Amino acid sequence: MIVTVRTTTDARAKADALARGAVEARLAACAQISGPVTSVYHWRGAIETTEEWEVVFKTTEARYPALESHLVAAHDYETPEILATRVTRAGEGYARWVERETSGAAEPEAPAHDERPFFVYGTLRPGAYNHDRFLAGRIGTEADAVLHGAVLHDGPGYPYVVPATGGRVVGTLLTPAPDAYGELFGLLDRLELPAGYERVAMDVVRTRDSASVSAWVFLAAPDAPLGEVIESGDWFDRS
Repeated sequence: MIVTVRTTTDARAKADALARGAVEARLAACAQISGPVTSVYHWRGAIETTEEWEVVFKTTEARYPALESHLVAAHDYETPEILATRVTRAGEGYARWVERETSGAAEPEAPAHDERPFFVYGTLRPGAYNHDRFLAGRIGTEADAVLHGAVLHDGPGYPYVVPATGGRVVGTLLTPAPDAYGELFGLLDRLELPAGYERVAMDVVRTRDSASVSAWVFLAAPDAPLGEVIESGDWFDRS
């Protein structure tokens, strides 16, 4: 069954990134962008009026959960609008096309007993908006760390790391809780890979003891929508 999924965001570039990321990951067969539209809504005790852009995705019932997870991770809103509607009638040829275009997404492979910690540097860091949303109850220990030989780029609501001589990126080393590694590994792959990342094993330096630790790092994929370089290398200090 075909499902249309609607979201909004506050900039055309962000709408483009959400659309392209979902289509490239084959979570949607296509995405249509329209706007600007004016949204009026209650938010934290006040009535807000905002100019937004609308993105409508065409996907299938089977691919909807993965598309929703992708949009939650990729969106920079605290509470993004994600509305799904089942299509009761559709042209036979178009329905087959949507099914075909969304059936090529491979599920992430399970880890081959290589249980490295994860180095996170953006919205998954402690204190950032996706940390408690996705990692609560799954983390055993957290430690400040630095990745050398890389630079941090701004992106559509979340940052990207690109290898570069002489750069450094500030982040957090996350060690999963006992028996949570497989679940966390799969969750992070489903969140990050469709959003323009690729997972690579790299050495990072743990701040408290200067120890070199091999960790999984999500680097920018070749077609990631890179923004300006964040000179501080710290997502929390990007101003």
